Amino acid sequence: MKKKIAIIFLLLLSVAIGVCWANKQDDYKEGDILFQVSKSRQSPLIQKATGSKWSHCGVVVEKNKQTYVLEATKVVRLTPLQQWIKQGKDEDVKKVRVKKEPVKIKFNKYLGKPYDLAFKFNNGKWYCSELVYDIYKSQLGIQLCQPKQLRQYKIDGMEDVIKKRGMSLDQLVVAPCDLLDY
Repeated sequence: MKKKIAIIFLLLLSVAIGVCWANKQDDYKEGDILFQVSKSRQSPLIQKATGSKWSHCGVVVEKNKQTYVLEATKVVRLTPLQQWIKQGKDEDVKKVRVKKEPVKIKFNKYLGKPYDLAFKFNNGKWYCSELVYDIYKSQLGIQLCQPKQLRQYKIDGMEDVIKKRGMSLDQLVVAPCDLLDY
């Protein structure tokens, strides 16, 4: 009798875990902003400059009834949601839902655009948080944050990187963690 109860309990537990996992997977909606700790070489620099663990972000989009994350890496691309989650450190993801009602993100014009190592606005290249910022501002009329001058971040010891990338201390930038303040 105890053995049957234990088997039933384990079956119920596995069903409950399966339902929770399925619900977690379905809890991403188009327009959600996702944050992760990137495994890139520049991730520690972003973390140091911003004082935040979050070094990469993207926005959830749907295409052909599949869920993707629109992100800027080497180029702007669509990455399947589960793959995007797995590419981050420890698969740790933070989700921010800005609008409760459904949104539709127009993403085709961004696909294939090059990554912007200089973190400059309006130059035909994109970095991750600029991409999300621009989409929300231009498509949804929402300014997620106020861009900051590069000098407002903790950039001590990064002078060589800043110079090499052709960045200015006065240029405006948006870091992933800035998008969390909305």
